[in-house]
Amino acid sequence: MNDILFLSFNALIGFFSDIVLNHLSNYKIFNLNTLKPYFQNKSVFKAALYAMVTVLIIVVIIMQTFHLYYNKTLPEDKKETIIYLILTFIIGYIADILIHKLDIFPKLKQYYRVIGSGLWGGLAILFSVSISLLFIYIYNEYYRKSKSIH
Repeated sequence: MNDILFLSFNALIGFFSDIVLNHLSNYKIFNLNTLKPYFQNKSVFKAALYAMVTVLIIVVIIMQTFHLYYNKTLPEDKKETIIYLILTFIIGYIADILIHKLDIFPKLKQYYRVIGSGLWGGLAILFSVSISLLFIYIYNEYYRKSKSIH
């Protein structure tokens, strides 16, 4: 159950974060205007869908990599969470470099030329996974407390 919820949270965060980036690409904030060519010839929904799928693929890789070492897909304590977040950043960093080098999204050439690849992709996945883990924790605490009341 937690895996499906975790993936759902990440999908939603990826989707809505892309919509925010799409909007911010109209401004010269933090060089986000370099994303403009990527967003120009596709609908907001289509671009957000691509982001959602990309996030899901990367998060599944993170979950499976964690599973190799811990025989579970999500962390359960503080130490595991720290390891999970470090793993998340590393895999996100590598994934962003691969997306750039394999030219998966050709319209991002200007973005990668100005911003570079790796760091911001790693941070983006780290943001999504961190928020999703927080939501899972809140959900589990609420569910546990509501069960103990009844």
